[in-house]
Amino acid sequence: MKEFKPKIMLMSLGGSPEPLIKSIEERTPEQLIFLASHDSVSISCEIFKSLSFSPAVKYEITEDPNLLLECYKAARRCTERVEKSKVPSNKIMVDYTGGTKVMTAALILSTIDEPYIFNYVGGDQRNKSGVGTVLDGHEEMFLGMSPWSIFAEEERRQVIILFNQHRFSAVIEIINSFDRKLPAQIRDYFSFIEPLADGFLNWDQFCHKAALRKLDKGSNALEYYISSHGESSLKDFMVKIKTCRNFLRELIEKTNDMKPNHNFIITDLLNNAKRKIADKKYDDAAARIYRALELYGQIKFKDVAGCDNNNVKPETIPPELRDKYKQKYYDPRREILKLPQTATFEFLKVKRHEAGIRFFERQKKIKDIQKNRNDSILAHGIKPVTEKAIYSIFDTVKDFVQETVFFDFPTLP
Repeated sequence: MKEFKPKIMLMSLGGSPEPLIKSIEERTPEQLIFLASHDSVSISCEIFKSLSFSPAVKYEITEDPNLLLECYKAARRCTERVEKSKVPSNKIMVDYTGGTKVMTAALILSTIDEPYIFNYVGGDQRNKSGVGTVLDGHEEMFLGMSPWSIFAEEERRQVIILFNQHRFSAVIEIINSFDRKLPAQIRDYFSFIEPLADGFLNWDQFCHKAALRKLDKGSNALEYYISSHGESSLKDFMVKIKTCRNFLRELIEKTNDMKPNHNFIITDLLNNAKRKIADKKYDDAAARIYRALELYGQIKFKDVAGCDNNNVKPETIPPELRDKYKQKYYDPRREILKLPQTATFEFLKVKRHEAGIRFFERQKKIKDIQKNRNDSILAHGIKPVTEKAIYSIFDTVKDFVQETVFFDFPTLP
């Protein structure tokens, strides 16, 4: 970057001319655009007398160099000139060395959203006992002093908030929207956040294999970040990520990538529902909870009957239920029975299975669950599930299916 030669330099004008002369002489731009006050325009005469070349020059004048709004309006006119020039952003340098503090602030504010190259001329020796302007001959160029680093840090803080709120799509969108070079530490931070957010997003959408691949990638990047930047505060977060990965890997292995029904799927459904409740997405949560109840019955039915409850031969049904089930659930084309939820648990009760017995002991509460689910706009009705109802539904099903394994996605410190 030391040899960087911009086509345009956008500069705040004021104060001692020597730092500005050094900056211009070193960069030799084709054009200068000055943010100036009426009083500071004269300084440009001193600058041009000292230059070894003659760049084109434009001025935008602020009516009051001590009012931020007035300075910002003039600074925006400077950036509009840059935009009209059609010169690529990577050929623009912003030098905020000169001018009043208000002028430099306005210049930074007007350019912060653009991937320009930024420069500041400082030095280790100043007049006025070290607090004045840099002494002639002691100027030092600080290239890359971009306010974008501060902006990127604020975006990083916003990403943390969104990640901890499970708004993973927004996290990914913010990270992928950066179109300029990031400070190394923030770049490395995003390098583990983006795949982790993508992994948890896939997990919430039940794309478990894709989720595991992303979490593995994010974990490797997280380990690199901790070792490279000494972020010990993330070690507990890394342990929790490992716990999630272990559960996900076991879920995939034991269900053969979600093919056979398994209690692990019920655990996953209820944990998914718990996250939806925390996000106040009650209808989404109700659909997952109801599916967990339904799946529990299907698993227990298969344990007893040796077949799925939607592929039952009539002779499998106990004699006292067989005629009733044939009338209600028989598929003559396939010559099988397809049992709904209540019939599934009735079969289990007649077989003296404890799940069937417990189902009918809790029949009133379970009917309330079925009604809330059917009334939901995501099922057959138009009523939203209320907060009070969803907690009752969750507790009833959690206790009925005897689920005890609960965990949340980890939050960033």
